[in-house]
Amino acid sequence: MNVVGIIAEFNPFHAGHAYLIQQAKKATGSEYAVVLMNGCFVQRGEPAVFSKYDRARAALEGGADLVLELPLRFGISSAGDFALGGVMALSSLGFVTHLAFGSECGETGTLQTAASLLAEESEDFRRILTQALREGLPYPAARAMALSKSADIPPSLLEQPNNILGIEYCLALKKLDSPLIPVTVPRIGMGYHDAGSTGYPTQAEFPSATALRRKISQDGTPHLTLADFDSALGLALLQNRDLTKYKDISPDLASRICRFLPDYRTIQELVTRCQTRAFTDGRIRRGLMQCLLGIGTTDLSIPYLRLLGIKKEPEKKGAGTLLPQVPGSCHILSRLAVDIKQLSPDALSLFQQDLFAADLYRQTWCRKYNVTLPNEFQSSPAVIK
Repeated sequence: MNVVGIIAEFNPFHAGHAYLIQQAKKATGSEYAVVLMNGCFVQRGEPAVFSKYDRARAALEGGADLVLELPLRFGISSAGDFALGGVMALSSLGFVTHLAFGSECGETGTLQTAASLLAEESEDFRRILTQALREGLPYPAARAMALSKSADIPPSLLEQPNNILGIEYCLALKKLDSPLIPVTVPRIGMGYHDAGSTGYPTQAEFPSATALRRKISQDGTPHLTLADFDSALGLALLQNRDLTKYKDISPDLASRICRFLPDYRTIQELVTRCQTRAFTDGRIRRGLMQCLLGIGTTDLSIPYLRLLGIKKEPEKKGAGTLLPQVPGSCHILSRLAVDIKQLSPDALSLFQQDLFAADLYRQTWCRKYNVTLPNEFQSSPAVIK
């Protein structure tokens, strides 16, 4: 039996995501689609607009059969570590046969070729990469330049965000020697960064998540933004002067952050002031959020996965039949108060990062909208029948 896995943020879930799930099942002949989804914070270093439980329910309604949470330490990392953690997690389940992802190019051959070249890192590649870094290019741009100049890879392929992430997935599969078979679905509709115009997202058949986030903000729909964490980050920065212990903060970036810290007002203002040719806004935001959430170096293990949602269909056995197949080395956390007792001390320490992030997100939402929401121990996975 084929089971396709999808690594995603769904921030928010939209028609393009439903199309990806549908086409992924069709292309792989899979009965089930398993989604590994970011929790409360996303890869670009921002809070998710909606809670992970609401996004998981939307994914189930949109065609997913099982939704699991990608651990925070991978979810709020660079594209390479995001992909590596996602592939590790899907591989650890034992029943996933394919990895599906969207791309602008729509075919895996070129993406796998690029991944092979990155894995090998020829002498020519390393020379061009080193020179580009010396000239002040950020690592992703320097690596793209080295790849296009040292091999027959069209530069345009490396300018599209879904293609770039697709290459990282293929590279992660190679690094881990994973048996998952990569399959890509051509991206359709609005471009990844296309914000559209006022009202356009609701009129487009396949709007972008960027456009939808803009529309959510314009409509006043309850959601969280980076600005909601301005005060929390300010306190974290005052308490953590050794910023180099956090995952994506190099000594040079730490120096820039500390330079502007006395005048700190908002996260976005600090990001703008710290930004240089070498330090992109995404990297700076990730580093700052890692400081806020206590993310140091990435532990390359998947001892647990949090169950966010499951589909139980009367006409067939349902995705619940998959969970007993998970090896004992990876604990599926569904009844939190009971299941965390199965974790080792090291695994429990890692899970505390996810728990803190969820508590901070919930508290921030409750304070902003003057509501009371259940905590992680009181929350249950979304169930669709």
